Amino acid sequence: MLQYRPRLDLPLLFAIIALILLGSLTVWSASGFSEPMMERHIVRALIAIGAIIVMSSIPPRKYQHVAPYLYGLAIILLLGVIVMGDSTNGSQRWLAIGPIRFQPSELVKVAIPMMVAWLLVVEAGRPDLKKIATCLLVTGLPAGLIFIQPDLDGAIFTIIYALFVLYFAGMSWKIIGSFLAVIATAAPLLWFFVMEAYQKKRVSQFLDPESDPLGAGYQIIQSLIAIGSGGIKGKGWTNATQGHLGFIPESHTDFIFSTYAEEWGFLGSALLLGLYLFITARVIWLASQCESPFNRLVSGALALSFFLYAFINMGMVSGVLPVMGSPLPFFSYGGTAMITQGVCFGIIMSLCLYKPYKPK
Repeated sequence: MLQYRPRLDLPLLFAIIALILLGSLTVWSASGFSEPMMERHIVRALIAIGAIIVMSSIPPRKYQHVAPYLYGLAIILLLGVIVMGDSTNGSQRWLAIGPIRFQPSELVKVAIPMMVAWLLVVEAGRPDLKKIATCLLVTGLPAGLIFIQPDLDGAIFTIIYALFVLYFAGMSWKIIGSFLAVIATAAPLLWFFVMEAYQKKRVSQFLDPESDPLGAGYQIIQSLIAIGSGGIKGKGWTNATQGHLGFIPESHTDFIFSTYAEEWGFLGSALLLGLYLFITARVIWLASQCESPFNRLVSGALALSFFLYAFINMGMVSGVLPVMGSPLPFFSYGGTAMITQGVCFGIIMSLCLYKPYKPK
């Protein structure tokens, strides 16, 4: 007997709400106290929390059953982007269906871990070369469709989602090492034959932002100034200057951590990083308690994907990594990404906390 009721892990839920609250305070400050923007952000945050509650009430068996259909839907929507997608800043990544405008690539964050896990649990045992090849072939189709939007970052992340599942399934370290060797070998080929000019510029500004302080390196230089000026305790909420004076573009979206670090300093940044580490560790611990291999693989992969996005965002605004289009989960201003994360954590709670009804 399937039971449709919310299954919520309260420590996990409270940590997510804490992230959303801190993000909302920073969005209000970084947006220049824009009421319309703040209203939209709050509405999307409430939808994300609602998504957690709704998705956590669906039994895990349903997710395993629907995995191939969700994958097929993601492929259809990605094809729809090619045919009739909206173009923004030279990239065709958005799809408008009536009043709803969204990025189908966000659905891939859910579809790929579930589909790869579905393929792996059909036969028990560690993934051999045949299984791995099948999983990568299935992953390659949406990755290719995302790549031609063009969105190289999204295509790479899509492959990483699959690798996370394979890692939790027990993929051999020899195979993992071989993958890393192939990636290292392919890096020069990506530079000369795949990467666009703007992507090469991102890498160049990461390696030497001072080479073009008023051009490609401007954003990261201003971001580092903002983070450094926060000191230990920060300047206080709404007292950031870099974002308020317009020195940091996208200060409420991809570069929101710069404003947060300027206002709350090193201590606030450590608190934020601690929340991300706690959420990731909590999900991995819950996943380790799952009896079902499908539940364990999907939950673990979604946890690592969540932390990857947080790590990349903090790394890029701190000058540790090249700039990528990666929002800070549950923190940055934005619609599709936040709601997708809500869906992911609702699925995680369902997979990890569901206990089948046993009649007495």
